[in-house]
Amino acid sequence: MVTIKTVTTRIPEDDEEALAELEAEMSADRSEVLRRLIRQGLEDWRKERALDRLRDHAVTVRKAAELAEISYVEMLTLAAAEGIDVGYTTDDLERDLDRI
Repeated sequence: MVTIKTVTTRIPEDDEEALAELEAEMSADRSEVLRRLIRQGLEDWRKERALDRLRDHAVTVRKAAELAEISYVEMLTLAAAEGIDVGYTTDDLERDLDRI
């Protein structure tokens, strides 16, 4: 069972207007829109943090994938897109997958 916590914050008026637009677009109430935005922001933050640590050679690709809560293959793809040399290219991965 997931525990739900209440969070209160103040936002600029223009952000509130954007939220109202999103509510209409998504046919969702404000709470649902905010939950989705927070979830997406946290996912993005986890990926960026993991990529930064990978770029600094502080973690392995596998550990970066764990930190980002994504698959190893997805982390390899993100690293390649960011130009991060991990010593294992997507071409290497495709070759290895063909062997399986």
